[in-house]
Amino acid sequence: MKAKLQISSTVGSESFEYEVVKPETKIGRSPQSNDVVLIDVQISREHSLIRRRGDSFFLVDLQSANGCFVNGERVSGEQVFTEKDTLQIGKYLLKLQCEKVAPQVAKAAPSVSHTVLLRAPVNASMLIPKMDSGKISSDTDADLLKKELEELRKKSEVLTYIYELGNMFNSVFALEDIFEKMSEMLFRVTPAERCVVQLKDDETGELVVKAVKFRSQKDNQDKHITPPRAIVQQVMQEQAALLLLDAQDANKGGATAIIQGVQSVICAPLIVGGQPIGVLYVDNRKNTTGFEIPKVFGSEDLDLLSAIASQTSMALDNSKAHNRLMKEALAREAYGRFLPDNIVSKILESPESLKLGGTNIEATILFADVRGFTPLSEKLQPQEIVELLNEYFTNMTDIIFSHQGMLDKYMGDGLMALFGVGYDDKEAKENAAVNAALAAMDMQRRMVELRKKFFDQFGHEINIGIGINTGVITVGFIGSNRRMEYTGIGDPVNLAARLESNSKNSTTHVLVSAATYEKIKDKIPTRRLAPIEVKGKSEPQEVYEVVWGE
Repeated sequence: MKAKLQISSTVGSESFEYEVVKPETKIGRSPQSNDVVLIDVQISREHSLIRRRGDSFFLVDLQSANGCFVNGERVSGEQVFTEKDTLQIGKYLLKLQCEKVAPQVAKAAPSVSHTVLLRAPVNASMLIPKMDSGKISSDTDADLLKKELEELRKKSEVLTYIYELGNMFNSVFALEDIFEKMSEMLFRVTPAERCVVQLKDDETGELVVKAVKFRSQKDNQDKHITPPRAIVQQVMQEQAALLLLDAQDANKGGATAIIQGVQSVICAPLIVGGQPIGVLYVDNRKNTTGFEIPKVFGSEDLDLLSAIASQTSMALDNSKAHNRLMKEALAREAYGRFLPDNIVSKILESPESLKLGGTNIEATILFADVRGFTPLSEKLQPQEIVELLNEYFTNMTDIIFSHQGMLDKYMGDGLMALFGVGYDDKEAKENAAVNAALAAMDMQRRMVELRKKFFDQFGHEINIGIGINTGVITVGFIGSNRRMEYTGIGDPVNLAARLESNSKNSTTHVLVSAATYEKIKDKIPTRRLAPIEVKGKSEPQEVYEVVWGE
């Protein structure tokens, strides 16, 4: 007599069947120790079992926390279980269905049952068989011992495959490589004909096919395959791997499986951080000859694919983290040359903030320029000019950063820096003018050393002039959507540039405006100079020079 359990959920539309063929069929939440796995927090890891004696069936509760209920009454001890009874375990209802087996027609392919199995995510450790050493003695049946050893051998092979796959994933971070190695492993250890990976789109949240692989190379040209939606939705919702032996049943596989001629299916969720991000789907097509045994998956294949899906999930998580770190490293290298670390961190944390626009803020602007660079460049070779400028800019930029400044841009042989911008701490904003003046003093002191070095190396001396001004400017990303830069604009910027041009008339070559002087007069040594005429200003500008050599 053929017997099946019809299992349905009281929550949602989930339903499946399991063929009862073993003397004992275990039911519970643990995929490691049960034949029928029911995913529900109210169900114990090993909840109950059904014993078969001939054509009779008996239900035993395994001292579960929430019990088993037959026709509404809690089971105690061993109880007869018939087709008329309804067994409730957690949110699931189980009915027994029995039928006599009809004689098989010669040469006809055996029919495939509609059995559906669900497995919670499986890792490699769950595949290790539990052997009770107390069962093995001198009186142990030889066939039983042989069966146990064969089981161990198969599990050992599975663990070897999983270990091999894990080692491959340790050095693979590209999605294409991950899917290639995963499908290669699946075709080695399961009878799968097709393998499909679907992942959630980061923006829409919809599942998108990312990879399609075939066992037969001639079929690998067909990339337009979508797994049956009904199966994928159930796997994503339950976060459990599913084995469907007969996908041609429209109630189980859906119309897509029928159209594609799918016979047997395994679909496992890809879970990262406790959330499903996609599915790993494999199937076999229906045999159309009718004389060969169809290739169908078994519970061992389900466990194996579930373990491979767990390994793949970890590989995808590692790939995402690796790519994020690589992008951050490249972005920090690019932005960090000009922007303070905290601005770089903000850009990386919120890429959407990287858009055109600015805000008004009080800042101190510093311009520095090499004196007489044009005639100098006519005397030096191009490679010598590049070498000189690179060393000059490296030294000046380090000094600017050390005084909490932000390098705005390089302009030929000149540079522009902002102080009081990009730092959240109150002290950096309040001391912006002082920091700019201190930076200018250190820049001129460093030039004393560089001047001698450049003369010995190139036979020419160089000097720099510096202009500093303080005022409200607009700071932000300016440019176009194709190319933008973080900079400051406004009239105070123009005045700082004009002061730098006039610094050649100063003995210290560092000029500051009256606005900057008011903020540094008690902390930085200065001398008042005669007012100067600057382009763009109708009135003479009051200026001071910073005394850095004393």
